[in-house]
Amino acid sequence: MSRVEPVTKSQLFLFLIQIQIGFGILYLPNTLQQTAKSDGWISIILAGCAVQLVIVLYWLLLRRFPSVPYFELTKKILGTHLGYVVNIITYVYLILTSTYILIASSKLIKNVLLTMTPHWAISFLLLAVCIYLCSSNLQIIVRVFTVLSVVILFIIVLSFLSFSLPMEIRNITPIGSSGLSNIIKGIKDSLLTLYGFEIILFLYSSARYKGKTFLKVVTFSNIFVVAITVYLTFLSFVILNPTLINQIKIPLVYMFRPLHFNMIDRIDLIFLSIWGIPVVMSIAVYIYFASHWKTTTPKKNSYFVYINGALVYVLFLLASKSDQAFELYGKYIHNLSYVVMFIIPLILLLISYILKKKEQPS
Repeated sequence: MSRVEPVTKSQLFLFLIQIQIGFGILYLPNTLQQTAKSDGWISIILAGCAVQLVIVLYWLLLRRFPSVPYFELTKKILGTHLGYVVNIITYVYLILTSTYILIASSKLIKNVLLTMTPHWAISFLLLAVCIYLCSSNLQIIVRVFTVLSVVILFIIVLSFLSFSLPMEIRNITPIGSSGLSNIIKGIKDSLLTLYGFEIILFLYSSARYKGKTFLKVVTFSNIFVVAITVYLTFLSFVILNPTLINQIKIPLVYMFRPLHFNMIDRIDLIFLSIWGIPVVMSIAVYIYFASHWKTTTPKKNSYFVYINGALVYVLFLLASKSDQAFELYGKYIHNLSYVVMFIIPLILLLISYILKKKEQPS
């Protein structure tokens, strides 16, 4: 089998922004209206700063083991047995997260686009595409995301069409009126929207350029995602009034509903359809890395992809039975995410420095 080519800077940038821009931003204006209100855009910026600090933490850890995959890195720092336990926790997080994205995506598609199609059928088709994609190697997945990056451009262009709608800048003034405590509460909601940056942990060993170059690329990708999130949230705040944002679950989609053109109708449905492409593809990324937690043999990895795909679908059927089950499922994932994304990398970094563990140059 030929050696897989490393991920280039442009591929890494385009890959990360599509992973990080998820479905959560569609709900974000409604969520922030409950806490930070018109100052929600400030919460997003502060959340982006917090994400950047975590990215630097990841970089400090990963640069000590530049060519070691993350699932091997944990064993080198913690030992075989404890590292194995950490890998299991990480594996569970990846599977649960892919299931959560699948449920949320299929619910949104059913409620807005395919109202007459059974929920299980939508999710099955989405998952089948994802399994087909992640059964290949990382370079092919990255190339697919690179091609799909044109979707981001379409989203930005579509957002410009909203400039023709009436805007009320007073909806976001006076700045800071919601209070510091509410802005801080909004940071947590914004952080959930920016999830996806944890994939950096699994990409470093496959990147062509490491060190400061890698840090610059992931920093620019984070800045881009935060800027897009602030921009779209700001638009929804000045176009829709606060009462309407409170009542609508997906204000960002509803914002485009009044737009009508001679050749194009229902811009909101076009916007949602385009947005869903990278969101659904991100499921494949989580399943792909979950399938590499125990083995590096390509044949066995493909075998694990199908097993994990079946597991995700079973979890989907269990967690999507009711809205209460989905909410409870989401709470478990959010609690686990703090462990996998923040606590474990921090502990690994501290131990690697205290015990002076790092990859020896060949």
